Amino acid sequence: PPAEVATGAATDSAAPAVDSTADPAAEMRSYDEAFSALKDGRYAESARRFQGFIDQYPNADLTGNAYYWLGESYYVTQNYRVALDTFSALLTRFPDNQKAPDALLKVGYCQYELKQWDAAQTTLNQVVERYPDTTVSRLAQGRLRALSLENRRSGNPASRLSMAVANLSARVQGESETAR
Repeated sequence: PPAEVATGAATDSAAPAVDSTADPAAEMRSYDEAFSALKDGRYAESARRFQGFIDQYPNADLTGNAYYWLGESYYVTQNYRVALDTFSALLTRFPDNQKAPDALLKVGYCQYELKQWDAAQTTLNQVVERYPDTTVSRLAQGRLRALSLENRRSGNPASRLSMAVANLSARVQGESETAR
């Protein structure tokens, strides 16, 4: 009997925790409870519930969305490193999910908040290139402008040079207009 129990346990642990098609109502209820906690500002509870949903329904239709909202629950509490990992997991596991554009934007935002300037710039430019003329593209462009200002403040030599050239150009233009 102990050998049979051990064999059964190994088989059970290799299978998904729950067949996501077994009870669609329970699946939806679990997701809705997690989302309600997020909307109510109960971020720790929301994170716990979304993680539970992901663990329980790893291949459900809403699992990609659950990763996104889990990442948001971490992002809003300024846990940027964990949020970055969570948004990245969504992009790796569910690259075609409807939340993928938003997740890529949030990867860039997390990199920005973690002062990973080069990575943030690369990621935000990917958002603009992959999703032109969209809200995420416009948001990425706004953060790229903020990144440019941040680089100037932080004393990035390339940004200082760009700013110096821009200031010089403005002065030259101003002087040539007054000289007329």
